[in-house]
Amino acid sequence: MSSESTIWDVEGNQINPAVKERQPILESNGGMPVNIQDQHTPALDLKFIQAQGVPTTLSVDADIEDETLTLTSVTGFVDGCVVALVNPSGEFYFGKQIGAPAGSVITLDTPIDKAFASADSTVFCASDDMAVNGAVTTQVFQIGPVGGATGIEIDITRLLGYIQSATAMDDGKFGDLTVLTKGIVLRHNNSVIDNIWNLKTNGEIGLLCFDTSYTDKPPAGTSYGFRFRNTYAGQDKHGVTIRLEPGDILELLIQDDLSGLEVFNMMAQGHVVTD
Repeated sequence: MSSESTIWDVEGNQINPAVKERQPILESNGGMPVNIQDQHTPALDLKFIQAQGVPTTLSVDADIEDETLTLTSVTGFVDGCVVALVNPSGEFYFGKQIGAPAGSVITLDTPIDKAFASADSTVFCASDDMAVNGAVTTQVFQIGPVGGATGIEIDITRLLGYIQSATAMDDGKFGDLTVLTKGIVLRHNNSVIDNIWNLKTNGEIGLLCFDTSYTDKPPAGTSYGFRFRNTYAGQDKHGVTIRLEPGDILELLIQDDLSGLEVFNMMAQGHVVTD
């Protein structure tokens, strides 16, 4: 008889002592211990934006550390607009324009972080200010479309929002506006529409998000603030991410007149997916 003790697995099968070191160590309930490791793909902080005007192209290659872009057309590019630069490989850049164009050149607040060739890059200006009037025509702000032919996928783990207004806010208002008629709608669009939520008051935002806070007007200030955080990833939250596959768009619909707000921005946080 072997001098080594008999080893059994959780199903009652005898294990060869010679290979026992290759057997998994199990918890007392038979479960396998797991160590969760964060991904190492690019982290994303993406504002919901609305394209303005017609996209244009680079007339000169954009190199890393450049703080200006030379465009084929500067029509619609104004001080403070979001400048988006993308190429067919799925690489992208977001910054904001400083001042008016100087001829065909615009100045950026953030240096270019990767090279973009003029031959295949697209540039467009956009707005991230959702304090707009959507009562007559619904205004659509979006993240995406994602990936396209590149196959890139994105997991959205949480959404953040900020509202700023001139007068005090409470749970019965949207910002400092009266309760909305139609509400703001978050939806997933991949040619099949999937509505995620509709919100009409700060109180409804608080019910959905729980993580909310009001900011009182400072003594020398002029504005009040309201912040919220809607988390999806994590077993103590929704337990899932919002997966944006190639071609998918995450949309925020403004269906009421929000132009009375001073500021309304929303951002999605997440990461590029690796399998």
